[in-house]
Amino acid sequence: MDQKLKDTGENLFAMTMALHSKLVNPHAISKSCEVPQSHIKVLFVLKNRGPVAMSDMAKRLSISKPNLTPIIDKLIADEHVERTANPKDRRILLISLTEKGKAYLESLHEHVKEHTREKLKGLPLEDVDTLLECSARILAVLQKL
Repeated sequence: MDQKLKDTGENLFAMTMALHSKLVNPHAISKSCEVPQSHIKVLFVLKNRGPVAMSDMAKRLSISKPNLTPIIDKLIADEHVERTANPKDRRILLISLTEKGKAYLESLHEHVKEHTREKLKGLPLEDVDTLLECSARILAVLQKL
């Protein structure tokens, strides 16, 4: 069992590296966007988690609150996020996505999907079918974690 877990970890790591280098490179994608990668990370956390306290966001991104503050300030200025007091404890500031932020993430998602479609066009249909089947199965397993 230990060897299977080790081999699975190795395969997942190699797959992640291959996805980043051959298919969806987050650095290359962020260069084509008007928003820096650090800002995009904040938006994705908010999309997946909903409103998040500043301290929790800093922990999730492994950065200090003082380094997070200018990122949040810029996202607020761009109207992608808003800062509100927690109704249970007004000392805690919550960050949440605005409709404009949600729309921006949706356009980014469409951009990434189109980029991926273009990359996959060069593969034989049999390989695309294999990728579709395997990626669906991997995703289903990962959602159980």
